[in-house]
Amino acid sequence: MENKLFYRARKKILVSNDFREMLIRQDTTLIEQRLISCILSSLKDIQSEFIKVKMPSNDLLQNRTSNIEYLRKVTDQGTVNFHFPLREINPGRKMKNQTIKHALVNMSNINWLQVRDDRIKGFKAVPFILEPCWNCNNIYFKMDKGVLKHLVNMNQYYSLLRELPYEVSSSNTIKFLLWMLKFQKRGSVIRDYKQLLMELYIPNNKYIARSHFERDFLINVKADLESFNDYCFDFIYNEGKYTFFIKSNSNFKIEKENLTMLDDIRIKRSIKYLTKTRDLSPTNIRSLLTLYKIKGYEILANHLKCKIEPIYKSDEYIKQVFLLLAKTT
Repeated sequence: MENKLFYRARKKILVSNDFREMLIRQDTTLIEQRLISCILSSLKDIQSEFIKVKMPSNDLLQNRTSNIEYLRKVTDQGTVNFHFPLREINPGRKMKNQTIKHALVNMSNINWLQVRDDRIKGFKAVPFILEPCWNCNNIYFKMDKGVLKHLVNMNQYYSLLRELPYEVSSSNTIKFLLWMLKFQKRGSVIRDYKQLLMELYIPNNKYIARSHFERDFLINVKADLESFNDYCFDFIYNEGKYTFFIKSNSNFKIEKENLTMLDDIRIKRSIKYLTKTRDLSPTNIRSLLTLYKIKGYEILANHLKCKIEPIYKSDEYIKQVFLLLAKTT
């Protein structure tokens, strides 16, 4: 049986806990994360056969046995061959081919990956892929059995959207998501700042201050996950600790839509009331609607509440609104 795996597009990929821990420890680029996504997409059939089921049918048992035999034959030979179309890594050819070549060479470097070594109860450096090569249309490389076994160890695993590395703005997003998935069922996790950096394998001196970590890391990751992932998070910082709340993105979108609808109702009521009490013209109404859109209902309403004398009507009222906002911003 030929030990060659071709790319197959999937909606989701499976990440073993072994590999999840490796990827959190390892700083990867977005192009490297795309390559990893393609590898895991190609391996999904094999991974699925190692997922424990309560009462497998005879067909499942037969398929699993044949797949174990297949994997044993492959690993006996030492390596597995991978073959990907270049367009899957670089759709639309938006990146330079040189960038992809650099990623392939980097991932074949012995310093790229650390795997656990039970013999010494520590870690060893290994190349993730072997003998990468390419032409105008395809990418080829091999993977050692010692690395492969960590990718197909399905005793514990997590599911990810395959397209994420093609959508997110930073490689930090995948790194943080892999860390967060461990706590998904729990729904929340509490960490102090230094412990969080340690678990994400981020040097303590990488960010000048905690506020820079939030600005440059957390906020961008949060925006990516809210836009492109099944799950997202909220966070608060209190008494030296972060609390992360993990929730389904569909629930988040519904909440956001509900808040928007509620604001629209409040704005309409406010405009109706002000039109009557302040003799607003259609032009005045359009001006107020624009301000509500820019500032949001809560902020603008707090500014306007009982702060403008009742004598001001129509155009004069709108002038007073702008003067008030100029003083408070």
